[in-house]
Amino acid sequence: MRTGLMIVMMMFFAALALDISTLAAGLIALVLADRAIFPLLCGLAEGRGA
Repeated sequence: MRTGLMIVMMMFFAALALDISTLAAGLIALVLADRAIFPLLCGLAEGRGA
């Protein structure tokens, strides 16, 4: 019984860590994309005279 509980806990924490790392990677990708795209948009707006 104790071994089964330990296996379940290990699976739960592994899934939790994977979920957190996926969220962190998505957030980093969003920030990097924002830093790459935002200057382009500002440059286009300045080029139009806005």
